[in-house]
Amino acid sequence: MPPSWTGEGTMQAIRISALGRTVRRHAWVVCLGLILGVVAAGIALARGAPVYESTTSVLVLPVGDAEVNLPTEAALVASTETAIAAGTRLGVPVPTVASVEVLPNTSVLVIRFEAETPQAAQAGARAFAEAYLANRAEAAEAAIQEQLATVNAKLADLEEQAAALHERIASVPESSPEAATLRGNLAAVTEQNAQLLARANELATTTINPGRVIGEAELPTAPVRPVAWQYFALGAASGTALALLAAVVRDQLSRRVRHASDVVQRSGVALLAELPGVRSTTDDSETLPGRLLPPHHPAGRAFHRLRNELVAALRPEDRILLVVSASSGCASTVVTANLAAALARADNEVIVVGTNVPEIGSAAVTLAQLFDVGDIPGLTDVLAGRTALADALQKAARTPHLRVVTPGGTASAGGLLQSEGARHAIAALQHQARYLVLEAPPTASGADAQSLAGVADVAILVVELGRSSHADVADAATQLARVGVRVLGAVVVPAIAVAPDPLFPHGDGQPPEVWLTELRDAMTAPTTAVKQVELDQPGPADQLAQAADQPAQAADQPGPAERPGTAGRSRPGGRPGPGGPWTETPRARTSGQG
Repeated sequence: MPPSWTGEGTMQAIRISALGRTVRRHAWVVCLGLILGVVAAGIALARGAPVYESTTSVLVLPVGDAEVNLPTEAALVASTETAIAAGTRLGVPVPTVASVEVLPNTSVLVIRFEAETPQAAQAGARAFAEAYLANRAEAAEAAIQEQLATVNAKLADLEEQAAALHERIASVPESSPEAATLRGNLAAVTEQNAQLLARANELATTTINPGRVIGEAELPTAPVRPVAWQYFALGAASGTALALLAAVVRDQLSRRVRHASDVVQRSGVALLAELPGVRSTTDDSETLPGRLLPPHHPAGRAFHRLRNELVAALRPEDRILLVVSASSGCASTVVTANLAAALARADNEVIVVGTNVPEIGSAAVTLAQLFDVGDIPGLTDVLAGRTALADALQKAARTPHLRVVTPGGTASAGGLLQSEGARHAIAALQHQARYLVLEAPPTASGADAQSLAGVADVAILVVELGRSSHADVADAATQLARVGVRVLGAVVVPAIAVAPDPLFPHGDGQPPEVWLTELRDAMTAPTTAVKQVELDQPGPADQLAQAADQPAQAADQPGPAERPGTAGRSRPGGRPGPGGPWTETPRARTSGQG
């Protein structure tokens, strides 16, 4: 299998595409989450107390010979000592300064203070600036007084030394060597005393200037918090994220397959192709038309790509391709028809064999409609011995190189697909074409698909989004694996868009006796309450009533021939009547082309 089908890059693209579809499918949930997030942000904004900020700037000057260390000064502004002093000025407990910033290449500190009112913010910024400058002045004054006390103590000691030297000099002879030494010591003490006196005078006359306020605190006009746009942006983002998370979780917990990536992640089946659909203009959903798609259609091009990748994955001896759906419906019919047409467009001889019969009362599409051929005779007619295999093989209209074997009559088809005759018929057909595309009934409806898989070379699993469940996909993969057929992967398709069956206007799968009774009642109703129909054409009610009244023993009699060599074959769209014999239905008057 080509690595591109299961590569990490492909899976990543699939996950992104699946997320996009989740957002589109649950757009109302995402919008609701967005609105709720904005409303919650508005409530929080209304209940939150506003915060005002005032700023003041302080120029820090050196005191004495000491240099200014601005980081240290900034820490002093935010210190507890300054906060206590500011609280004393404000008459409140210890406040906290918002921040202190040092302006680069300057000696300026920017002090910011926050409060719940503009006046409190202005007063707080001013109080911190004044408290800081006052504390700095007190600290400088204390330092000068400490230095002055040290100088005075040294002066007193020098005075004592000078007095002792004077007494000693007076007690020795003036011309003695000792007297000269003592006079030298006295001169040194006198010089030190003079220096200390000068220092003491300098300290005593030092002017203390810790700094000044160069930017007065202004009265703020608007709060700095909360910021309205930030609240609304955060609320919108949070609401959207939670809604998207809820949508993703819902899809993950869903029993149905919602994304192509689910097939790989939850069922372990390789992804062969994901077919695009037609997006609705009302609810943004995607559907795949239940008809034979032209080559220029986006889904038609996807089938051509699927054909190319499929042919590349087949071995030379592989001839029989089994297409089976994991759930009921006509998805496998649409995929089988379009894949076979794509193979035939590449000049391959292709035979399509249909064994999947739509459920009674369900809106569905058949191979006879898609290829514009007769419903009968078909495969079950061959297996029941009503006709030869060659007569059941019909050429598809407008599609060269392609022949079709429809499912045929279903009145006595029970168990025929699991018989040895079905295997012999398939074996006879595979030698008449390069590819034999075999459409099997859904694996969820019985063991027919598993029996047919035993004669196939490869199998393709069709998964319809929104209809197939994860359990159905896993069960289908298990059934195919147990008979040893090589499963190429899953073809994921959106919901199939099928027009309602005119014979079943309810489209709800009611039993035949229910809608037959309703139609008979309509026939006996007053003419004013019944829609006028053409007198020369029998209506659906007439045909159904006639079919129901026919004897049961006529079930094995062939219908009227419409052209030479087609005994018992109805016109395109024909179907067996409820009683058994082949009858022409109103669908036989339509083209049957999707």
